[in-house]
Amino acid sequence: MSIVTFPGVPFPLLSEGHASGHEPRAVADGVELTAAPRADLFLDPGGFDVAPDAERFLASVSGDFQLRARVSVDFRSTFDSGVLIGYVDESTWFKICAELDPVGVPRVVSVVTRDGASDDSNGSPLSQGSAHLRISRLGRAFALHTSDTGESWNLVRYFALGIPDDRPIKIGMLAQSPTGEGTVVRFEDVQFSTDRLQNVRDGS
Repeated sequence: MSIVTFPGVPFPLLSEGHASGHEPRAVADGVELTAAPRADLFLDPGGFDVAPDAERFLASVSGDFQLRARVSVDFRSTFDSGVLIGYVDESTWFKICAELDPVGVPRVVSVVTRDGASDDSNGSPLSQGSAHLRISRLGRAFALHTSDTGESWNLVRYFALGIPDDRPIKIGMLAQSPTGEGTVVRFEDVQFSTDRLQNVRDGS
């Protein structure tokens, strides 16, 4: 089992899912994760024969939280992405991604999976080669935000998963390459907080 740690996170993240075959690589302010070929975590609402899988690095947390990181992706193939994830079980999770779209534009993408089916929502193009991403919990609600600088945040999504306030979930990160032979994602400036968001709309 692989483990990653960050100075700004008070617990280790442990690997789950199909291993990529590449150990995490420490960098100056974070870690690089390598996606396996065709690694993905998306349950097509139109149906699928075999549920896809991807190695993810997770830790269980309770109560309100914020997890943020600056995510940089070596975009090689369509849908290559670096992801922050909240994971309840094999049929319930959410993601915010820095992802390469089918026309070659890197953009923010969000996915919410409920009852074994994922949705998929394309957001704004990335203004630079990386994006600051953040996932947050506010009781029974969750919020996804993005930022160019890591200082002011833009709301991407606000939703519920139908789970009680006191149910722990796992949070963390992964690298994906659904159509490609793999890619490398760098997660830097990773920070965790139990502070509750004061304003979901403006991200403060």
